[in-house]
Amino acid sequence: MVSSEKDSLISIYNSDAPNEDKVLALLRLSTIQRETDAYSSIKNAHNAVKIANQIPDKTFLIRSYAKLGITYRNLDSLDKALEAFLKGLEIANEAQNKEWQTNFLNYLGSSYLHYGQNKIALKYFKKSYIIASDENDSVAICNVLNNIGIVFWRENNLDSSFYYIHESMLISRNLNDSLGLVSSFNNLGMLQTELGNEKRALGYYNQALMLAKKLNDKWEIANILNNMCNLNMRLGMLDEVEMYLKEAIKISTEIKSSLLESDSYLNLSEYYQMTKDYENSLKAFKQYSKIKMKLINEETSEKIASLEKDFELRSKDRNLEKLSEANSIQYYLILLLASSLVLVGILIFIYFRKFSENKSLSIELRQNNKDLERLSDERNKFFTLISHDLKAPLYNISNLSNLMKMYANDMDEAERDTTLDQLNVSSKHLLTLVDNILLWSRTQVGNMENNPEPLHLNGVITESIDILKPLATEKEIELVKNTEKTNNIEVRADFNLLSTAIRNLISNSIKFSHKNHKVEIRTDTVNGHVRIDVIDTGIGISEELQEQILKGNASTTLGTNNEKGSGLGLKITKEFIEMTGGQVTLESKIGEGTTFSIILPNVK
Repeated sequence: MVSSEKDSLISIYNSDAPNEDKVLALLRLSTIQRETDAYSSIKNAHNAVKIANQIPDKTFLIRSYAKLGITYRNLDSLDKALEAFLKGLEIANEAQNKEWQTNFLNYLGSSYLHYGQNKIALKYFKKSYIIASDENDSVAICNVLNNIGIVFWRENNLDSSFYYIHESMLISRNLNDSLGLVSSFNNLGMLQTELGNEKRALGYYNQALMLAKKLNDKWEIANILNNMCNLNMRLGMLDEVEMYLKEAIKISTEIKSSLLESDSYLNLSEYYQMTKDYENSLKAFKQYSKIKMKLINEETSEKIASLEKDFELRSKDRNLEKLSEANSIQYYLILLLASSLVLVGILIFIYFRKFSENKSLSIELRQNNKDLERLSDERNKFFTLISHDLKAPLYNISNLSNLMKMYANDMDEAERDTTLDQLNVSSKHLLTLVDNILLWSRTQVGNMENNPEPLHLNGVITESIDILKPLATEKEIELVKNTEKTNNIEVRADFNLLSTAIRNLISNSIKFSHKNHKVEIRTDTVNGHVRIDVIDTGIGISEELQEQILKGNASTTLGTNNEKGSGLGLKITKEFIEMTGGQVTLESKIGEGTTFSIILPNVK
């Protein structure tokens, strides 16, 4: 049946039929192929856009961009989806097509929500809601309310989240909108799980799964199965988990959703770990990591290509001085993204090298549960770092560059400055993160050079302070240097290792200090050793976290201005100082501040 329809649609496209009929055939063909042939689905959507450009009725072009964006979004290619939605909205605005304005605003909000840009997403959802309400479009209102509920969920406002999602569900029920109910029930299930109402959550998931199967919505089926299995594992109800997860993997493979497939394998690995089937847990996790790596490679490659294209287009416009500044940043980011891709490959190699070095790993895993837990913790931290800390600034950069691309001419000077500042912050965060991961990875493979030499200690400290002054000034924090007691002191250490460690401690103190506070760098000599203290009066560190830091376990906490980090800075500092023959100590009290100390043998 599908094959017959497909052949018929291809015949229309290749015939002398009117362009309108060709576009409709391509759009239908793209829909049919979306779950079985992603490449052809996208190609047909692109062809629909090309032909629709020749049709006076802009509705065909609008629908083509919507199809293109939805297809990219379903394939987890969010950047390209966002670009298609922005173009579609622009045309819908020109045509004053209210229905499609509402749809595209909702699509854009959903895309920005994926980027973690909750405020921008909410702005689009509110605009969509206003138009939908004016047009009395109940289906659109239902979709927007559901999405607004998700925004409040992300903001941890669970009461408001429940209100909006529940309202969306009631409207869908009145409209007999099964597709809307699937989304609402699934979201309510996740929300009830977070609220601790597990039985209600299971009820919502079961209703969502039943409707999704009736609609044969494979993406939603796999998504709901993953959510249900997570909840069942949390409740210790393991009987059907393996069967459901294998079904989710099968469906995800069919529809070519790597994101869903990776989630399913990660859940399966967790299930096998809970049932003490450690060999299969390891196999499932390896499959998860393989897919995750593929996702990262694809996303980074697409971002590089997209940024290159944007740079070429924008460099032609010499009238926007601010936009040229953004282009310079993006050109730099292209090189940075490429190095990030190589870096991720190095890290994956390191991780699996640790497994391969132990030929009897599966036997030891069965015999020693503590080793498994440790490996599991390292695994989770490692991939959390890759999938969250690395992707977050990449998404922010891509998101902001798309804003500049589409609306640079409409922005006033203040808006352009704000966007450029955000680009700058994201790029600095990404650079710091990549530097730290690269340094750490080199220590893991034993490729970190350590060339000790006599160093004038105060000179190393002064240079480190000078590098970090702009960061401190931006946060209105004073860096105070008290190093008189070591004016003539030399230490024997590798310059890069020592200066990196000092900078990490100072930047860490800046991160956790409040505005208008001071960070003091003080030195002294004690029993033939040199002591370097980095002292702040910031938020302090709990005793539990202090213990983890001194053990060399990476951890990450938001700074006083919500600054993000990978948690690797202190781990690197500890490892580098130990390589120089020194040690790192820590004293801290919550609410009073922290003192990190580096203790080194001095030369004279």
